[in-house]
Amino acid sequence: MNQAINKPFFSLPLCFVLGITLSGNVQANTPDPEQRELFRSTYALMKQGRTDKARPHFGALTNYPLYPWLEYEFFIRNNEETTDLTLLDFAARNPGSVMSDGIYEKLAGRMVAKQAWSRILDTLPDHTPLTSLQCIRLEAGINREQAAGNATATLQQARAFWRAADAALPAECNGMVALLEQQGLLTAEDYWQHIGLLIRNNQVTAARNLAGKLSADEQGLVDLWTRVRSDPKRNLEQAFKQTESPRLREIIVYGIQRAADKKLDTAIPLWARARKTFSFTPAEKGQVESNFGMWEAWRHDDRGLRRLEAIAPQYRTTDGNIWMARLALRSDKWQSVLDAITALENNPDTDDEESGRDIWQYWKARALSALGRADEARQTYEALAQDTTFYGFLAADRLNQDYARLKEPPPDRSQRIAGLKKLAVIQRWQEWIALGEPDMARKEWFRLLHEMDKEGMLAAAELASSFGDANLAIWTVSRTRDWNVVDLRFPMLYTDLIMEQSRNQGIRPEWVLGIMRRESAFNADAESSAKALGLMQLMPATARHVGKLLGIPVGGKADILKPETNVQLGSAYLSQMLNRFGGNYAQATAAYNAGPGRIPQWAPDKTIDADQWVESIPYRETRRYVRAVMAYTTIYEHKLQPDTDNRLSSHLKPVHPE
Repeated sequence: MNQAINKPFFSLPLCFVLGITLSGNVQANTPDPEQRELFRSTYALMKQGRTDKARPHFGALTNYPLYPWLEYEFFIRNNEETTDLTLLDFAARNPGSVMSDGIYEKLAGRMVAKQAWSRILDTLPDHTPLTSLQCIRLEAGINREQAAGNATATLQQARAFWRAADAALPAECNGMVALLEQQGLLTAEDYWQHIGLLIRNNQVTAARNLAGKLSADEQGLVDLWTRVRSDPKRNLEQAFKQTESPRLREIIVYGIQRAADKKLDTAIPLWARARKTFSFTPAEKGQVESNFGMWEAWRHDDRGLRRLEAIAPQYRTTDGNIWMARLALRSDKWQSVLDAITALENNPDTDDEESGRDIWQYWKARALSALGRADEARQTYEALAQDTTFYGFLAADRLNQDYARLKEPPPDRSQRIAGLKKLAVIQRWQEWIALGEPDMARKEWFRLLHEMDKEGMLAAAELASSFGDANLAIWTVSRTRDWNVVDLRFPMLYTDLIMEQSRNQGIRPEWVLGIMRRESAFNADAESSAKALGLMQLMPATARHVGKLLGIPVGGKADILKPETNVQLGSAYLSQMLNRFGGNYAQATAAYNAGPGRIPQWAPDKTIDADQWVESIPYRETRRYVRAVMAYTTIYEHKLQPDTDNRLSSHLKPVHPE
């Protein structure tokens, strides 16, 4: 033990020893620069494990907002020197924080070792984002209920929790899993289904580890499955030689779809061979045929529509229904559009944004209208017309209604914001920013959001915006999934620069704003995994090419990140795309995202409306991108010209064949 540590001192609740308030609310104080620098150096010492050098400075920092992080580092690094009471006191003073999560993990480990099940349930929070603590609470609940003679309810909760996990569970979950096994609640079928879930979610190592729970024959099938995943064409040959069983058929169905994902022309003959050898169920056939039809539709091949229409609706997959609708709407085959959407409504996939309400309700209304069912179409449009989305605006245009949401004043969130400002976590967030530690600030922020309801998150977003962090405000609102919060989702930033450059390039400033909002959410330092940079997410090669055309020297990353340069180059590139595609904003927007070379590949055989073209873009990212940018452009147009009746549809030109 370090001689600088007084063990009895730390066995007492620190709030009494140091006079720290127990509440998560504190009075806002403005730390002086000396305190900040002292904390910076002291915290660095703690992170280096130099507790003896750091401890003498603790007393001067007890009123500093980030002092709890010094305590936390001490407790984590000196786990054996602190009592449960001390840790509990700390967690109580810092509720719902990154720090309390770590402390509860330490406490949970101690309590599990002592089999203190009731104490775990009385101590650990029942609302936590940590999988480890969720497992420990379930384990404790089962043990306590078993001691009382009835553990049915918690056992079933634990089983559902285990079955839903799409990645390897942490070691803290082993006790819960062992209890499920003891009660016979995890069968070979459960393990097989879970292994399948893991393989489909690219968790191959976890799947292989779990295979040990199965028989030797089934372990061999898991090995085959993982090899089929890696190289479907080669390993399906081995699968075709094995004795038929439902599990082998599942592997073959998976493998043929995997082969189709790589190259459809390879998968089709493999499927023909498989059908001659094995007796696939209608559902299994539906999976493969839906997958093939999806890829044919993705290529705008009419054979895909015929293939998908031939599948019984109850066996057509969600992707099959979606791509049947897309290919049909591109071809004006409105009854097929309606049939696909009806099947989609009967078998919804709530986890897939592409099966979302606004998309397919809009196309349902379009189909109903084309089929002469005008009253039904109007009712459907009216339900959508209140949304500030691509299809919400288009629905309002179909009805010739105002964009009512864009004229609503923002709600008064001042009371909630005043309460937020008193929270210790908000003051810690501010201090991390002041110290130049944005990653730590965001850790604090997003952990806080886990504790909040929707209105709390919106108030937090407005608070972030008031502190000049529009990017954080945007991401915070996104957690609520309320896309109609226009005041916080669409700040007016860099407007002078954008107005100047859009004027120079002869393009609409609201379009530049819409692109920027989608690309970087106004984070001037944004850098994508593909190395796109800055407000308009320019690839370095594109930036240098456009810079050369404009006579602007573009060196390295720092040059491209400068807002003035980034917006100038990005606006010029947008102008090039708009000119290249004949003033068609939808196509130019798609080109900005996917590259101009892709656009001719997506040209229709006959002239179609822009909404038909957008919804049938093969690339998921680009399809979403164009929808978003065109909606954002509409919102910014109304912000820039609030008294003008501007319409999204007026900027969507038909798309012609090449």
